Amino acid sequence: MKGSLAELHGAVVDQAIDWSLKVTFNTPDAATQQAFEQWLAANAAHRQAWQRLQSLGGQFAGLPRGAALDTLNKLPEGRLQRRQALKLLALLTGVGVVGWHTAQHAPWQRLMADYSTGIGEHRRWTLDDGSVLDLNTDSAVRVDFGAEQRLLTLLRGELALSSGDDAQAALRRPLRVKTPQCLLECQDAQLEARLNGDATWLWVAQGRVQVSPLGRPDFTVQAGEGWRIGHRQAVALPATTTQRGAWRDGMFIARDLPLREVVEELDRYQVGHVGCDPRIAQVRLSGNFSTERPDQALVLIAQSHGWQLRRLTRFWVRLAPA
Repeated sequence: MKGSLAELHGAVVDQAIDWSLKVTFNTPDAATQQAFEQWLAANAAHRQAWQRLQSLGGQFAGLPRGAALDTLNKLPEGRLQRRQALKLLALLTGVGVVGWHTAQHAPWQRLMADYSTGIGEHRRWTLDDGSVLDLNTDSAVRVDFGAEQRLLTLLRGELALSSGDDAQAALRRPLRVKTPQCLLECQDAQLEARLNGDATWLWVAQGRVQVSPLGRPDFTVQAGEGWRIGHRQAVALPATTTQRGAWRDGMFIARDLPLREVVEELDRYQVGHVGCDPRIAQVRLSGNFSTERPDQALVLIAQSHGWQLRRLTRFWVRLAPA
């Protein structure tokens, strides 16, 4: 789409996010307002980014207005990472960031979906062909079963799929999963696929999956294997990463993972933001954590390591050294 923020330099996007947090969702003083106006007038790309951001609207969802402003006023010094700022903006606007390369924070995909879940929700469906579809937290899938193929498009989040026998069809149709990076064809397979940043993460529990990356040769993934499939390359995932499926039972299993990765995973299952202090971000953790009560998991982690859970509001939590 011409003029979308996807075409703008990342630094301009970051600046527009920062100004939106300072000016739109807070009460700027005269100096801040003047600095914002100077930034806006300095470059056409600044104005384009700002106009696109404001088109998201100003309806608050997920956070009451008082809690949102309280969160902003209590944020620590320093610029937020883009992922954190976007999540906060998505909470504030209730619309999300349509057209950005970070659109994983935007709930608009659910409007295009046949099956979807909210944050912290897991659901299962049996499809017309007998396939069983599970969706993890904050996920969306569009289904198109035609005469020649069965196609599922993963719009957002994470799915698990057990292929059905398609017994009602005159000719058995191939079962495929489409993502922004590749097309997956299932052959009597059980698989999981997750959109993670600019890549598709694939794990195969049973059978085999033919992978057709965009613009690159096909390859086959066998049972027990995991792959990260990006726009430029596909790489095998370590065996520890391929221990999947626990989310269908409401669990997240960590095996010698940095705290930063554990916190990012738990963050997916609750409204708001969970982060950790850089001083402890690389501490290695192992454990089985409930995705149905991520707040309890964070308390357990903090208690077992003598850390603090610092709460700006109940929507903004940070693990830090005592």
